[in-house]
Amino acid sequence: MKRTVLFLALSALAVAMIFVGVARTGLLEANYEEARVRYGSPPSQFMEIDGTELHYRDEGKGRALVLLHGSRGNLQQWDGWVAELGAEFRIIRLDALGHGLSGPDGRDDYSAERGIYLLRELLAALGVERFILGGTSSGANQAVRYAAMYPQQVETLLLSTVPLRLPSTSRTRLLDRLTFWVHDEVLGTKGTNLYWRAFLRSIYGDPDKVTNELIERYRTLNTLPGQERRFRKRIEVWYDSGGPERDYATAGTVTAPTFIQWGGSGPVLPAELFCEIAAAFSSTSPRMIQYSDLGHKLIMEDAVRTARDALAFVKTGEVGEACEPADAGRDATAK
Repeated sequence: MKRTVLFLALSALAVAMIFVGVARTGLLEANYEEARVRYGSPPSQFMEIDGTELHYRDEGKGRALVLLHGSRGNLQQWDGWVAELGAEFRIIRLDALGHGLSGPDGRDDYSAERGIYLLRELLAALGVERFILGGTSSGANQAVRYAAMYPQQVETLLLSTVPLRLPSTSRTRLLDRLTFWVHDEVLGTKGTNLYWRAFLRSIYGDPDKVTNELIERYRTLNTLPGQERRFRKRIEVWYDSGGPERDYATAGTVTAPTFIQWGGSGPVLPAELFCEIAAAFSSTSPRMIQYSDLGHKLIMEDAVRTARDALAFVKTGEVGEACEPADAGRDATAK
């Protein structure tokens, strides 16, 4: 019996060591050509700007709506909004530097300024001069920067879970932190569905909304050759250039009508930061809605509700409420 247990233990250890070795060789990385076939087929398009190939989609007719995804995401984050709003707008979305099927950057520059430059040039090439600008998570920060830099172009600003302030402590579950640590420190890769299942479920208000297809897409597009280095460089440059403090100050110069949607159940940006972040927009009068049942990925968790509220704000400017500290823990649902 003892020999059997010992044999099984040694076999399990050997399998684990082989898996670690395979992981560290890069064999778990996704294949770019296969990913492009799967996620870059029409209506996807590609355009080279200053040595950087951008993956984007340009769909529909009417007023232009430009949408920027968040960290680790991709332009497909907005599929639900496109389905809901496609009859109302010409919707343009792209994969940011270090994400999806865009890049690598032709100048190896992953700064916010470089991202804004590439976005401006893409829109100019598409003949878009004035537009509604939407962003979620880090894409919301980029939208804030763009609106501050080019106020004449941005009609309205639609933001969700905009990280102008970050929580002082992590609220990620211990099991999820362990999963992340094993992949980062032991395996040296994020190339398993286990990692991305834990990542997505940890930031959804309702983890059961995370699908296998979504997990596979995140794994594939985040483990393309060189993608992790590009992503980490982007984050490093962001912090080195001032990070959330700089973006918070920049928000104070935004003058466009601003609508903020917030996931009250997300551990990434907890509810208590809601009004503090809204206060950054001191040169405009932002209106806010907090959804107590949604998390950090609220635009994907409930695309219909969030898209319809955003549309109502664009049309009337009267959706949501001005944020008061006493209201931070409840839904702002005034229409």
